[in-house]
Amino acid sequence: MNRKEFGAVALEFLMLFPFVIAMLYGAAVYGLTFFTQYRMQAAVDTAVSTALYVDRSDIQASSLEVAVTQRGNTALAGLVAQLPENLRDKLNTNSACGLESIAGGVQVLNCSLVYPNYETNPIVPVLSFGVLGDFPPLPASLRVEARAAF
Repeated sequence: MNRKEFGAVALEFLMLFPFVIAMLYGAAVYGLTFFTQYRMQAAVDTAVSTALYVDRSDIQASSLEVAVTQRGNTALAGLVAQLPENLRDKLNTNSACGLESIAGGVQVLNCSLVYPNYETNPIVPVLSFGVLGDFPPLPASLRVEARAAF
């Protein structure tokens, strides 16, 4: 190889290196975003399934809905408490578990968690390039839900 070829390789490296780093950083940020959403989803799934393990023989039919909702909220509060502190403090747990009536009068327990301002307050910082915008683009919020009929 002569000196001109070495210079061309160096220029190629300088031009491609930022793109490679950007791809790696984007993969890491999206990986953490999806893992955060996965942990939130696991919490609401477990809360809904735990709420359905109510001893129906011990509870009157009129208070069954209240018992299921209370158990779901208690389970979800315990599961959210096990999440990492930096995630737990940012979650909106208002009306986390509640009942819905769907067609045919079927009662559905719906548990949800919301990370309301994920775009402006993400777990991993985004890079700002001024006129070009932020990289990588993130969703405005993370929302997870789990439902089960009883």
